[in-house]
Order: sequence, then C-alpha cells, then structure tokens
Amino acid sequence: MSTRVRSITAVLVVLVLLAVTAGPAAAGSKTYFTGTEYLGADHDPGEDFYPDGRYHLRGGVSETRWEATDSRLDEAVSLFTINWNFTFEPEPVWFSGPMWGTFVITNDGGTWEGSFTGVREENGDSFFHYVGHGSGGYDGLQLRMWGERLDPDPYLVPTSWSGYILETGG
Repeated sequence: MSTRVRSITAVLVVLVLLAVTAGPAAAGSKTYFTGTEYLGADHDPGEDFYPDGRYHLRGGVSETRWEATDSRLDEAVSLFTINWNFTFEPEPVWFSGPMWGTFVITNDGGTWEGSFTGVREENGDSFFHYVGHGSGGYDGLQLRMWGERLDPDPYLVPTSWSGYILETGG
C-alpha cells in the first residue's frame, strides 16, 4: 500500500471515529422557547457586608413566577439563591457588578435545577445565563437560557428569556 493510500485511509478512519463518537451528542434535539419571569417574594435577605466599600451579598433567596412558550417552563415557580459583588452607583441604578447563584424551577410536570451567572451594568440593565438539568418529568433533559431585564427595578420590569431545552435521547 502506498504512503498516499495509507494517509487517506488514516484520515478516513479518524473521520469515521469522530462521527461515531459525536453521534450520541448529535442525536439530541433542541426545543427553543421564550419566556417572562416576574419577581415575587424575597424569602431570605442573605448576608450582606461592605469590607471594601462595595456591596457584597451571599445567600439571598427570592421567588419568581414564569410564563413561557414551552409547557415545561410555563406556569412555573422558581426559587433562586443569589450572590453578588456590587459597586455603588447613583440612583436610580444604585448598584452594578457580577451576580451568580443557583436556581430551582418547578411546575406540575417536573423540576429544573442548576446555576447561573449574571451582570448588572452601570445603567441598571441586567443579563443572565442559566444552565440546568431536569428531574421528575424532565429527567434527562438539559436547560440553557439567557435573560435580560432592561431596567434597574426588578419589581417593575420582568426579565425576558430565550433559550432551549436539549433532549439528549439518552
């Protein structure tokens, strides 16, 4: 066998192996959705401290309610635990900086659990990224979503979401 034929054969074998190993991940399907999240009650104010002239919060817990185009998030209630390291800003913004935490979103069909990161910008707009997995009726599913609230007041302006649910086929 010539060197050229061996090289082509090796490349084809690598391509076939890549296709086979990528197969299970590629077998999943994505269902896209949009939604709106409304801030409800604060359950735990968490612990705040100001060691460096900034506003730090750890373990605040709040509740939200959901409306979504996908029934697996529609009519859901969320409890999220939030942490932040904020810099003080002039009103009406008050604060800006990074946020992170965990969430549990539940409706009659099942539960989503995961973590999030976010940022509140100097103009008061907030942006979030959630990553989670399902349990109960949503067992084996994965959740990815991105949110934005284009106002500093989370009680007056809800968060708008878009994302997808990944059905891994496993």
